[in-house]
Amino acid sequence: MRYAWHVIKYILVFVVNLLIFLFVHSYFNLVVMIVMIAMPFISILCAVITANQLSVRFGGANRDLTVDEPFLVSVILDNGSIFPNMNVDINITMENALFKISGKHTLCIPAYAHGTDAVDYQIGQSLVGVLRVSADELRITDWMGFIRIRKRCDAERDYVVFPSGKMMVRPDMAAVSYGMNEAEESQKKGNDFSEVVDVREYRPGDKLQNIHWKLSAKKDILMVKERESMSSSRLMVLVELANDDSDVLNDVLKAAYEVAVYLLEEDVPFTYYYWSTLQGDIVETSMDSREILDEWLEKIFYEQSYSDERYGLSMLEKVVSDDRKLIVITGSHSSFGKTVFTCGSRVKGYISE
Repeated sequence: MRYAWHVIKYILVFVVNLLIFLFVHSYFNLVVMIVMIAMPFISILCAVITANQLSVRFGGANRDLTVDEPFLVSVILDNGSIFPNMNVDINITMENALFKISGKHTLCIPAYAHGTDAVDYQIGQSLVGVLRVSADELRITDWMGFIRIRKRCDAERDYVVFPSGKMMVRPDMAAVSYGMNEAEESQKKGNDFSEVVDVREYRPGDKLQNIHWKLSAKKDILMVKERESMSSSRLMVLVELANDDSDVLNDVLKAAYEVAVYLLEEDVPFTYYYWSTLQGDIVETSMDSREILDEWLEKIFYEQSYSDERYGLSMLEKVVSDDRKLIVITGSHSSFGKTVFTCGSRVKGYISE
C-alpha cells in the first residue's frame, strides 16, 4: 500500500506539471516531464540489476563465547553492481535449536556501489548452545520507492556459546570417594580422592590420615585404612538432558561444565555419559582435557532434550553394573540419592542409589 501511494503522488505531480506546461508552454516543464517519464524506468532497472549482484554473509565473534557476556555479530552486505541502493532490508533469524527458541528481525543496510557495508549486532545470550544466525531473504526498494524486489539468499553462521566455567560448583569429593559415613572425617583431614578397599593393623610408615580412629578405639590397637586411588577407576558422571518450560537444562549444562572443569583441575579421571535421542544410544566420553570437554558440550548443543529427568539414568543402568559409583547431574525437582553438590535452587548432583 505504501508503494501504491508513492505512485499516486508521483502521478499527481506529473499531472500538475503537465497542466502548467499546457498553459505556459515552458521548456523547463517539458524537460521535467521527460525526466519524470524516464526516472521510474531507470529506478526500477537499477534496482533489478543491483538485486542480482547483492549477497549477505556473517562475521565477527571469532573467539570463545560465553553466556551473559555480550558479543558482536557482523551482518555484511556485498554489492557487486555499479549502482548504489540505500534501502536494502535483510530478514534475519536467530535460533537456538536445543531450547527451541527463535526470533526474527529486519535490518536495513545501505548497499554501496561496488562496495561492502557491515553492521554489528551486539548480542547477549543467557542460554548456552549454538546460536544459528541466518538470512533467507533480501528486499530491495528502488530509488523512487515504487516497487520492492525480493531475493532469496542462504547466508548462515553458527555461534557456539559456552558456560563461563568460573568454577562456581564444588562437588563434595569426600562423599563421592569414601561414602557418606566418612565424609566429615575426610573433610577435616583433607581429600585424596581415593577409595577404602581394606582395613588392617598399623605399620611403621603409614600415614596418620589413613588411621581408622573409631575402629582403633574399639580394638585398642591402631587400624589403618588401605586406599585405592580413583585414578585406577574412572568416576562416572551422567548428565540428564531433561528440560522443562523454565529451560532448566541450561543450568544443568552450566553445572556439568563447571564440575568437569573442577575435576580436570584436580586431575580426577572421570567419564561423562548422556542419552542421545538422535542416536538412540548412550554416548560415553572420557574427559582428559578442556578441548575434549568443549567438543563434548558442542555435540550436546545439537541434541534433542526430553522431559523425564530420570530417562538417561534408566537407559544407562541397562548397560552398566550396579556396583559402579555414578553421579547424576539433573534438575532438582526431586531427590533420588545422596546429593554431592547443588547449583542454585534448580540443579543438583547426586549419587545414584
